[in-house]
Amino acid sequence: MVIIVCGDKNDNSMDKVAVLTGDLVKSRTIKSGEIETVINSLKNTFNELNTKVLFNKASFQIFRGDSFQAIIPYPELAIISAIIIRAHLRTFESSYSLAGEKRSNKPINYAYTDARIAIGIGEVSYLGNKVSESQGEAFQKSGYLLDKLKKENERLGVDTPWENVNKEIYVESKLADAVISRWTANTAMAVYIHLLDKKNQSELASILKITQPATHKRLVTYGNIGSINSFVERYIELITKAK
Repeated sequence: MVIIVCGDKNDNSMDKVAVLTGDLVKSRTIKSGEIETVINSLKNTFNELNTKVLFNKASFQIFRGDSFQAIIPYPELAIISAIIIRAHLRTFESSYSLAGEKRSNKPINYAYTDARIAIGIGEVSYLGNKVSESQGEAFQKSGYLLDKLKKENERLGVDTPWENVNKEIYVESKLADAVISRWTANTAMAVYIHLLDKKNQSELASILKITQPATHKRLVTYGNIGSINSFVERYIELITKAK
């Protein structure tokens, strides 16, 4: 389980923030009857994150229907926020096949709802009334990185002002992305609750109404939660030392 440690939650004097820029992957393939459910879920995830992880200090905005952006004043909490967002999105399976037909048996390799998320860390030179109106180093890094992720067909990346941190996080982000991209809806739900609410396997089993061995399979065997937690902890350590 990840233990989050950060500075005084009432301290707004940090000179660097994290900006998350993301978009829904293949959003045009989501049926019109289901996109509203996905967007509403995304909004709920932002609210949950702000309340339970980000001390109600973050600002989120959804725009163009399938894109979103966030300013997180605690850069060390950006990666767990991105993973939680992706985990909750991946709990949604389309009720339609890739051919657009209603389906009864969902194949395990179906492309679940997901997001591409780029994290940029740096200064903010202008803070507008809306997140999308703001400007600065963190926004530039996040925007450029999202374009790069699209070209390379990847879904998670981090760009910081510190080259030594970037070199390590680049490799770890690719590995984490590979793990996340394999999560099924059941696995993603277990990971989502574990990371957001800090629930152990026994508590998860009760919430999900499944046996503890089944919970272990979802969280550990299929979710590789040990690797995800190690990545989050290392990220927190690197960013905390660098800033």
